[in-house]
Amino acid sequence: MASIITGLFKSQSQSQKISDDLERAGFRNSDYIVYLTDAGISKEVKTSVWQSFFNDNRILDDDSLVVSVKVRGPVSTEIARDIFRQNESIHQNYFENMRFEDAKSLEYLKRIASLRAKSEIFSSPEIQTRKTSRGINSEVFFGKN
Repeated sequence: MASIITGLFKSQSQSQKISDDLERAGFRNSDYIVYLTDAGISKEVKTSVWQSFFNDNRILDDDSLVVSVKVRGPVSTEIARDIFRQNESIHQNYFENMRFEDAKSLEYLKRIASLRAKSEIFSSPEIQTRKTSRGINSEVFFGKN
């Protein structure tokens, strides 16, 4: 089992630069996956969805890009994270003990990320709220008596 870092990027046009950066850092071609998708949904629709979900006015260039990297230990993990940051990743996920074969399926990764997000919501601490007060009453004096 390996550990996998997955990064979400704004544009598929970044794929070549990210691949080059990973290989310059010592990752082999077989250590990472670049998930390229067909353009099925217009960039306007994706931008609209992005803006409404994340309250972010960023305009997406084209289809977003997902890249997964197999990491071995803390050094390669930090190198991959730095490359993702330098290429302005929108979001990163770290998956421990995942077979790299399983990571080849983008749908599988989406399902795991979704389950993780749901579990974090359900395990969040209970939020305590203050009861409303009656405010300032007539016994408060301003200035000298």
